[in-house]
Amino acid sequence: MSRNCHLNGGIVVGEKHLFYSAAFAALIILAGCSMTKPPTDSLARAESGARAADEAKAEELAPVDYKNARDKLAKAKAAMAAERYDEARRLAESAQVDAELALAKAETEILRRAADQVWKKSEVPPTQAELESRKPISQGAEKE
Repeated sequence: MSRNCHLNGGIVVGEKHLFYSAAFAALIILAGCSMTKPPTDSLARAESGARAADEAKAEELAPVDYKNARDKLAKAKAAMAAERYDEARRLAESAQVDAELALAKAETEILRRAADQVWKKSEVPPTQAELESRKPISQGAEKE
């Protein structure tokens, strides 16, 4: 007597093949589950970026991007707690980008303000030497 399984009206599949197919499918499912790891590194980078933005006063100088970063970081932490690791990773990476953008905008604003102060300080009247250096060349020298 043959040990074969009959499937789909006449297609014969050996028990060994059926076993191997089922084992292979189980391995793929388990591998898929085990590949999604908690995104602790992504979350740590996002938190570090948010702290850097805090230190640069991004909340005041780049409020929209700063708020986006903080909101996404909070959502990433919630997704992490719910073990939705792919979503947590995506949100953490997006939060990191927003935090970096807020930091860049805050630093740019700080530099712009410093440049404005330097510009205002340079609005003092020119010295006598500066005035003399700006005088046109004498007409006698031009005719030579």
